Amino acid sequence: MTVFTNVKATLASTKAIQSEFSRLAQLTIDPEASAIFHECMMEIDEVIHDLKSRVEYMKAEELQYRNT
Repeated sequence: MTVFTNVKATLASTKAIQSEFSRLAQLTIDPEASAIFHECMMEIDEVIHDLKSRVEYMKAEELQYRNT
């Protein structure tokens, strides 16, 4: 696997984690736990943004990744 492929896979995994935090926040009855899950979901959003930026940077800098 290339670094680019690993970064894209990490991005996909991170999106899945964010989705799971969102689901848990909605399912839990405990308001404190729901707030914690929601906070985690929001923090993961920053990581997703950074990974998306990295993917775009890699596409711009590396010719071999431009069509993926």
